[in-house]
Amino acid sequence: MKVDTFQHLQQIRAKFGPGIFGKIAQKLLALALYEAGFFDIVEREVQGADIDATNIMGKKFTLEVKTTDGESIPISRENIEALKDRTKDGYLPVIAALRIQMFEDWIFANIPLGDLRPGSLPLSRLRAYRIKDIETFVCSAFEVVVNQHFSSVLAGGEYYLSQVLAQKRNERK
Repeated sequence: MKVDTFQHLQQIRAKFGPGIFGKIAQKLLALALYEAGFFDIVEREVQGADIDATNIMGKKFTLEVKTTDGESIPISRENIEALKDRTKDGYLPVIAALRIQMFEDWIFANIPLGDLRPGSLPLSRLRAYRIKDIETFVCSAFEVVVNQHFSSVLAGGEYYLSQVLAQKRNERK
């Protein structure tokens, strides 16, 4: 990610703390999916996979979204089960991970669910399962979304982003 995007994300995290920041990043990612041309986007604030989305080719994805400062992300049994549950409806399970560091971008990985275990998952392990075509579109869209909504996110946090997502859903109906 570019320097200005990184700085904006740092300011958002500093204001809201790491827990709320993760939820904000998830909503920003959902908006980036809209920006990148995905549709039928469902962003969940509670249980289940974090985001479902369909690309222009009709391929359905279900995402477990994680942010970190470190070299790994936590994966829970519930995360794995939520992804497995969505595969029953034809969704491709994806771990979407963002390391909050200069020049890092989202990693979208279709790691086989049978290979996932609860615990700490190194980001280096995700790299072998990357979905680069999605990363290319979504990462540039994420930059646009973060920079476009930065001031409003600082002022309104999660609530602001929930309103924007609701408006996007209504526009697409």
